[in-house]
Amino acid sequence: MVLHIHFLPEFKSQPYMIAGLPDMGNVAGIGLNFLSRKLNAQLFAEIYSYWPAYITYNDGIIDYSQASYKFYFVEKYNIIIFTGEFNPSDPSRLYEIVNDVLKMADRCNIKALYSIGAAFKHQNITTSNTLYLVTNNPRFLDLTKDYSISVLDGHGQVFGFNGLIIGLAKEKGIDGVCILGEIDNPNIIQPKTVRTILSTLIKIFNMEHIDMKELDDEEDRKNFMQQQMTYFEKALEYKSPGIA
Repeated sequence: MVLHIHFLPEFKSQPYMIAGLPDMGNVAGIGLNFLSRKLNAQLFAEIYSYWPAYITYNDGIIDYSQASYKFYFVEKYNIIIFTGEFNPSDPSRLYEIVNDVLKMADRCNIKALYSIGAAFKHQNITTSNTLYLVTNNPRFLDLTKDYSISVLDGHGQVFGFNGLIIGLAKEKGIDGVCILGEIDNPNIIQPKTVRTILSTLIKIFNMEHIDMKELDDEEDRKNFMQQQMTYFEKALEYKSPGIA
């Protein structure tokens, strides 16, 4: 992977970083791309990856665009946003991208790092809230007092970039918290969960109101498609009575 810095942003005080890569239900991918667009975030650096391993063509003419992970900044809210197109499954690539992000965090002298992601509903989630957190610094547990977030109880793992970055951040002395939104199906997009997480981030960082109608419309489309799939599945299961 190759880091290319277009320029380094300047902040009036220590910035925060919000980071996440596509995960279950693509919660982090959808959320941070949406946030970047709505805040008119400025691109300042990219990490180019060895992907895709192919080209596309149309009537003999090829097209190729190398994938990259992107760093944005929003001076007004004193934040850096990091996201990308895919979450590496290979451990060596995953550690490489996490370390590159943490190097940028150190270079920009961030105050704390927030990651976001999905929490699949399972038995060790016992609260009625839909947002949970894990953190590398106990002081972030105070977020549960000020916002509708619960501590992720019990014992378990947070896989992929969105969890690992908080662990490696601790080793480098960077405070971090991972906010997870509950989902019921990891295989379909989860706009409602994205909306819940972003609404909380807006409060944490004192952002102005962001129109989330786009996410609401996407949730409606998702629900409609699920209803259609359920209807067709039931139709296929139905057996006509025999003719007497």
